[in-house]
Amino acid sequence: MKQKGYFLSVGAGINQVPLITSALNLGYTVIAVDQNDRAPGLGLASLRILESVTEYRKILKTASELPLQGKIIGVGTRSYGKATYTTSYIADKMKLRYAPLSAVEICSDKNLLKEAAQRVGILVPESLDLHSGINKTRFPFVLKPSRGNSKEGIHTFFDSEEWEQHLKSKKKLPRPKTTARKKTGIHVSEKEDWIAEEYIPGFEITVCGLVQNGEFFPASISHKDVTTFAPYLEIAHTLPFSHPELVGEILLNCRALVTATKMNNCPFVAEFRINPLGEIFLIEAVPEVGGEFLADYLIPNYFGSQYFDNLVRLLVGEKIKPFEEYSQISKKYAGVFFSAPPEGKSKLVEHSSFQPKGKEKLIFDLKWKEPGEILKTNEGNSVRTRSVALLGPDQNDQSLEEWKSSVQERLEGKFESV
Repeated sequence: MKQKGYFLSVGAGINQVPLITSALNLGYTVIAVDQNDRAPGLGLASLRILESVTEYRKILKTASELPLQGKIIGVGTRSYGKATYTTSYIADKMKLRYAPLSAVEICSDKNLLKEAAQRVGILVPESLDLHSGINKTRFPFVLKPSRGNSKEGIHTFFDSEEWEQHLKSKKKLPRPKTTARKKTGIHVSEKEDWIAEEYIPGFEITVCGLVQNGEFFPASISHKDVTTFAPYLEIAHTLPFSHPELVGEILLNCRALVTATKMNNCPFVAEFRINPLGEIFLIEAVPEVGGEFLADYLIPNYFGSQYFDNLVRLLVGEKIKPFEEYSQISKKYAGVFFSAPPEGKSKLVEHSSFQPKGKEKLIFDLKWKEPGEILKTNEGNSVRTRSVALLGPDQNDQSLEEWKSSVQERLEGKFESV
């Protein structure tokens, strides 16, 4: 296959492999960046840059000085947070495609994102003033860092006694320090703060897609389940989305978000909570692929759509094809499930002997923790011990809730308190 040009992958870890593989399959020569010389994506790349994905200036300098036989025509990342800033910075300097830095900054700060969403009429949880006194605080409410990911640091308080105990244990309302940075053109500050907002009852959904030339292309709308305890570890993402009457409004919200944040030529993932009245509240939105194996396994195995092929095409400037099946209700279920430890601190004793049942088809079974490891649920999604992806039974065989319960029971490992 004739070389089309170079694609720069910011990151080469296991989660980056689908992006690198798609770039190779489409005929691009890959330059991969990672500080780990054993990162699996480096073995697939033709050129390697051994550098942290956060070192945006060093990466840009090295990439600019490589003796290439063509041009770098695309840059992308599967990672999140600072890697997204790096990708945006490099895209800007090399005149390539990715979300602008201003959009990354808005989406990285929950306060800025809420302000942008409200300006275009999207519902968001109401912000609360925690310094007005316990007696005036509305319960229940959620406390979380304005900048954060992977469910770290989230708390929900259901009454004044619980909140008062938290304040006593912390001495005062936590205010993480701000570390100022010189103006660099990339995230001027690393300010962190805490926000409190009303608790929205209901169920959660995740929307994955792409944005090209200002147009939003949805790839999937899936249900999301979390633990009953904070910080609400994600334990399941399932298809199909069982409320087709809400699809139109969900997509309107996503298109409005694209406009409000100025996200463009980038991946898109958003989380919404839908209350018992059917009102749709934005929780989070970022110009990222998102984790949880939705793009890697659930979308291609359920809908037949090749998300990463479309993403590479977008990043190199080719016109992408719509994901035509994103809202179709199949006759089968599908899901990615996670085993989470019990609330607090515990030790993993052993994994379950998980086996598919009936018409289920196992897509993958990955063990993330070893027996004997100590786990603290306040550290977020990173403490989950195992994940499986399944194409499930026919909808006529059992309800979605029955199937999810069956999978979680079979997946649950053995833990002991420490």
